[in-house]
Amino acid sequence: MLFKAWKKTGFFILSTGLMALSLESYADTLDITFTANIRDTTCDMKIEGGSGDGSSNVIPIGTNGKVRLDYIILKNAKATTNFKLKMVSCPSSLTSLKTTISGSASPVTTAIKNSLSGEGSAEHIGVAISRTATPDAPFVINSFTDTQRLIWSSGEISAGEVSLLATLVETASGQGTTGNFSGIATFNFTYE
Repeated sequence: MLFKAWKKTGFFILSTGLMALSLESYADTLDITFTANIRDTTCDMKIEGGSGDGSSNVIPIGTNGKVRLDYIILKNAKATTNFKLKMVSCPSSLTSLKTTISGSASPVTTAIKNSLSGEGSAEHIGVAISRTATPDAPFVINSFTDTQRLIWSSGEISAGEVSLLATLVETASGQGTTGNFSGIATFNFTYE
């Protein structure tokens, strides 16, 4: 009986070996490419204000998106609008968050120029972005210098948001004209 068990096992091994040999002689080569996006523990950021999905919003300035030119010239609050940047799913180890505002800079480095041109578009008007608490200290567009861009305070990081103000401004004193305005700001985040 012991002999029969060995014999069956030996036969099984032999059969498996022959099968492997026959498969090998007819094998094809298969290449597999694996792809992945490996992410660090990141923050997802959202925009609160205006309309949109939180990653691409349209934020009107003024009542129903209309602002009088004299409000812009006089730096009246009616030429501004509030919005927020919010942190979503950030790691608790986050200690530093820096935001660069990118866009088409106007002759005034702290304002994004009007992306519209031609008949019916406002000229010499831009949009400046600052903290709500410091409206007279707008950020420099496209700057990576810490003193010129948004550096989140520890309180803002703890709260998970920063309140910002968009203000329509003249980009050439006394030369602003009425018309349609549209400017695109992109917020780029660096964190540690």
